[in-house]
Amino acid sequence: MKNLFCIFLLLFSFSTSAFANGTERNVGNLELKFDVNPSAGPEGVEFEVLLRNEGETPLRLEFPTSQVFEITVTDSVGNEVYRFSKGRYFLQAFQTIKIEPKTTYKRIAMWDYVSKGKRVPPGEYTVHVTLKPVHLNDNPIRSREKLTIHKKMMIPEENPVFRHVKVEGNSGNYQISGETNPTKGRFFYTVEDGHKEFIQEHQIEIDGKQEEWKPFMIHIQISETKLPDNGSLILFLYDRNKKDEIIHSFPVILEKFY
Repeated sequence: MKNLFCIFLLLFSFSTSAFANGTERNVGNLELKFDVNPSAGPEGVEFEVLLRNEGETPLRLEFPTSQVFEITVTDSVGNEVYRFSKGRYFLQAFQTIKIEPKTTYKRIAMWDYVSKGKRVPPGEYTVHVTLKPVHLNDNPIRSREKLTIHKKMMIPEENPVFRHVKVEGNSGNYQISGETNPTKGRFFYTVEDGHKEFIQEHQIEIDGKQEEWKPFMIHIQISETKLPDNGSLILFLYDRNKKDEIIHSFPVILEKFY
């Protein structure tokens, strides 16, 4: 199953390090770093927006509204397919974010790949994230050039065997639900973190007609003492073909550890 994890990293742009890729920006002065990590999964992407104070004194960012950032996604020809602020309401009053020395401020946004009522085609897209402060430590931000980051991401094809997968729980106890339409009335799963396999292959039998989506639920329990110290605990759902080869792998992040 280690090969599955490698495929997951390649296809879904998974990132485990906030500032590992060298694309972060210094904002206003050299002590504030800005980055975004788009983690594209089978049914949606998580945008992790990070602001880190690398200095020794607190930093204060002042915003004209409650909107801290704007996120847009464009396709290969530049057409916008997603805008974070669309349909959202923001308080029209000044807001201040204070970031203590050597700490990171993090915000998460999600997008389900739906644009104009339907899922966008698979392929390469560009994520644009712009910070929206007007002052840094009471000093006006005059140059806004470094307030925007652009990153590429790959949106995968829609999985034909698994959909609407949700995870509840933490600290080793997880409840996974969703719908499945396996080719032979059963599917499989394992749990690992890319280095260690926590749960070996299990087979789940599914009742119902072929070519019909059926609900499923899986309960995962792992001793808290055996959980990884950092990285991600990942459930791999998959099917097998007539040659018993793994197909339609669907990775699900159960929990991230830092």
